[in-house]
Amino acid sequence: MTRSSRPIASALHKATENIYRERGFASAGVLNNWAAIVGEKLARHTMPERLGHDGTLHLRIDGPLATELKHQEPQILERIASYFGYRAVTRLRLINGPVKKTEPPTPPSPRTPRALSPDSAESLAESIRDTNNDEVRSALARLGRAILNQQRKF
Repeated sequence: MTRSSRPIASALHKATENIYRERGFASAGVLNNWAAIVGEKLARHTMPERLGHDGTLHLRIDGPLATELKHQEPQILERIASYFGYRAVTRLRLINGPVKKTEPPTPPSPRTPRALSPDSAESLAESIRDTNNDEVRSALARLGRAILNQQRKF
């Protein structure tokens, strides 16, 4: 791989690394995996802001969950420690305010394959005609249509 064709993920990591470090995070792992660390319910109403040098995680929280969160602080600290592999966070500091809602990306809808030309359809049928298993023949037909449709795009 040449220097000019570096993967975009590598460039993005370099560009965002300083932003995360300024907020006290070694990487984006805590932010990206926040729902897996604390659970979906808490993740919808909380967002890590920054991690202080003293081990205090500044946590933005919306709504009336602050009291419940304070009671769950030991469990949350344990979950974070399990994620990091050590006690990077020693206490939580709650900040009341709106939490930006992030919706999971919606998967693209499957495209309807275009009809094959008569020659392509005949060629495909001929190539799988001797396949005895109906399921395998059907799978090969779908694969063949997908490949032939893909080739027609160029």
